[in-house]
Amino acid sequence: MKAPAHSLFACFFCILLWSIALPNAVTSKPFILLSGAIAFILGTLPDLDTRVPLRVIGHRSGFSHSFFTIVIVSLLAYLIFSSSPPLERIIVPATAGAVASHILLDTLTVSGCPLLWPFTRRRYSAHVCAYDNTLVNFAVSALSALGIAAYIVYT
Repeated sequence: MKAPAHSLFACFFCILLWSIALPNAVTSKPFILLSGAIAFILGTLPDLDTRVPLRVIGHRSGFSHSFFTIVIVSLLAYLIFSSSPPLERIIVPATAGAVASHILLDTLTVSGCPLLWPFTRRRYSAHVCAYDNTLVNFAVSALSALGIAAYIVYT
């Protein structure tokens, strides 16, 4: 998927996770939207591997697109923000949600992701589309934006 689809879906995914995980909690709407905004910013985080020479890591390597990545990035966010509880409760779930949503979307593409790296390099893919399919990228972006708007208006 392209960057706009990853960012919008990360925001929507984070808002959706908050709504499912804490349906009756006293979590304020601005709190959830702030977490979604952080997920929007971090939605392309796993693609930082494109900035590293391919011989070192490689795009969609297990290092950047696996369950291992979600755990490591979440732990780093926790270690960095654990001393400030309000930020910790916003940033850590947003980081985990952003990276997880990115990997989820990339598993829809033909090339897939090595989800179980470092145990295996096998790539898992739903073979739905190519990463640059304009229609799918637009659909993911538009549906995510509609989901975010519906949350803002109807909750």
